[in-house]
Amino acid sequence: MKAYLQSLTFKLILLTSILILFVCMIYIYLLQIHIRETTEEQMGEEALSIAKAIASMEEIVAAFEDAQPSIRIQPIAENLRADIGAAFIVVGNTEGIRYSHPLVEQIGQKMVGGDNDAALLDQKSYVSKTMGGLGESIRGKVPIMKEGEVIGVVSVGFLTDFIDRKISGYSKKWLIYTCLVLVIGIIGAIAISYYIKRLLHNMEPQQIAKLYNQHKLILATTEEGIIATDRQNQIMTINNSAYQLVDTTQKKPIAQWHGESIEHVFTSRVVQQDIIHNLELLLGEHLVILNKAPLANKVGSLYTFRRKTNIQNVINELKEVRQYANAQRAQTHEFANKLHIILGLLLHKSYDEAIEFIREERQNQMDNQSFLNSQMASPLLRALIQGKMIEAAELGIQLELRNTDVAIQFTEKQEGAILTALGNVLQNAIDILKNSREEKKLIQLSIMHYKTHYTFEIQDSGSGIADAVYEQIFMRGISTKEGFDRGHGLAISKQALKEVGGEITVDEGDLSGACFIITIPVEGE
Repeated sequence: MKAYLQSLTFKLILLTSILILFVCMIYIYLLQIHIRETTEEQMGEEALSIAKAIASMEEIVAAFEDAQPSIRIQPIAENLRADIGAAFIVVGNTEGIRYSHPLVEQIGQKMVGGDNDAALLDQKSYVSKTMGGLGESIRGKVPIMKEGEVIGVVSVGFLTDFIDRKISGYSKKWLIYTCLVLVIGIIGAIAISYYIKRLLHNMEPQQIAKLYNQHKLILATTEEGIIATDRQNQIMTINNSAYQLVDTTQKKPIAQWHGESIEHVFTSRVVQQDIIHNLELLLGEHLVILNKAPLANKVGSLYTFRRKTNIQNVINELKEVRQYANAQRAQTHEFANKLHIILGLLLHKSYDEAIEFIREERQNQMDNQSFLNSQMASPLLRALIQGKMIEAAELGIQLELRNTDVAIQFTEKQEGAILTALGNVLQNAIDILKNSREEKKLIQLSIMHYKTHYTFEIQDSGSGIADAVYEQIFMRGISTKEGFDRGHGLAISKQALKEVGGEITVDEGDLSGACFIITIPVEGE
């Protein structure tokens, strides 16, 4: 019960009922005032009209000449009073002595109320409201004239008790109407409250506020860009991640994006599509993966997007983990093969050849481990290079490390960028050489440390880059490989390096194939 008393439904019903009751009471009060003023005005006009008619009657004027005017005036006044329903008709002389009155014993006594002066002295006809012998009354006062002189006064009155009784009758009737309106209002309030509750999915204001705060928190903390639009393709919601991508300068506050057309962000072709899955497009300077879906009840559309470099970094890390696993598998397999070779040499008593084979393998391992155990290489970078070395070895390709005895410290962003770029370039070199007919398939990786930057030089003994694509090699969709959906790796690598101040270029090397040079600034320089 306590929960219901605190619910939105009960509050709406209570508030609406109180409001309707308050309005009805105000209306009844104002109606009473209006009825009273209107009735008093009508009664005053009626009393004044009757008083004028009586004051102009020849019989009344002539009766003032009698020794006892009341004998003739009283019957006339009482008959008229009975006919019109007045409370009293009093005719008096200039001294205010009554010649007629509903109460016979009051005849001959002085009129009360003190409101005769304007009629007797100023010869005015008027309406007054005052307390008399029968109670408070509305009176019409008219002087009785003869040959231009005032000889008396006529006072026709209606008691205000009649007005009170009339208003009381109206009040009872309107009270019934008020109760009826109140009941109808309560029923309407119940219907409206349940309708509103249904629109709000039966949630209370506290729940809605909590849900709104959660909505804001989710939008603020989601790394993916989110934009919601209405049916007119105007932006209703935009989170901070989307704001940073669509307005890199941030000259326009995020609040001003609400109400803007979505065509200021995406092309009309994108806007016209109802559903989009994993569309790759350029948004400003960033390459993003866009998804679009209609909102419930088709009230608008939801756009979600994020930088492809972020997705690519995750893919690269997964590749690196897989490469590391493959490397361990390949090492195990290679180690077993070499043990079998040594075993065969020993069985054939080729001791010198076995010793020489062991020395060569030991030297190769020492050369490789000198880099892989160096202080500059991060675990992910070591895993990447080691995986590529083993992958190349399985394909009959030699990955040679040169000038790698340097100390390098990367930031987290720099590490992600170099892993993306170096992984793509090494993989491209391996893909080109694995189908090559060259007798010696060689990839050389050199790492150099300068004062302001690090340089990674990767060259191969392949056929090189054709002149037709040389100038466009870093553009999206341009590739020396055959097939569809090519030409993404180098473009992504260039974008990733650009974000950390690095660069990737292609040049002529010492070998016959391509030579890629990756530069990345020294942190703090």
